[in-house]
Amino acid sequence: MARSANDKYVETAILTASKEDLIVRVFDILILSAQQAVEKMHADVGDIERIHRALLRAQRALAVLMGALDMEIGGELATNLFRVYEFWHHELVMANMQKDVVRVERLLPDFIDYRKTWAEAVSQFKAMQRNESEASEPTASSGFAAVG
Repeated sequence: MARSANDKYVETAILTASKEDLIVRVFDILILSAQQAVEKMHADVGDIERIHRALLRAQRALAVLMGALDMEIGGELATNLFRVYEFWHHELVMANMQKDVVRVERLLPDFIDYRKTWAEAVSQFKAMQRNESEASEPTASSGFAAVG
């Protein structure tokens, strides 16, 4: 089966992304899948298979987010995030079982807010890393002074 250029691009983007960027991408998948499920539930509640697949993708995204948490390093914050993700996952499972669009619609603003927060945190983390990297690199004149 031939893969499209878009598939190759997406694969390369994922393989070269940092762990932090991947978290944001997983949120993108979560949001997109939940939005698709909502659209399907409003447009054609009888299309159970597509609704199920969209909600299942969203559930898998949450499972990835839960699995990405490092409880030892993250401590209480990681534990609290796990609880939030677990609640969201439960709500999506129930929405999938009951084909309840309201459950998904209630979660979408939170998904979007958390994604925004993660994206801002990643941006600040990268800026901090750049600043530390630049501060630790010797300038041309200080390099000569250290050698001479």
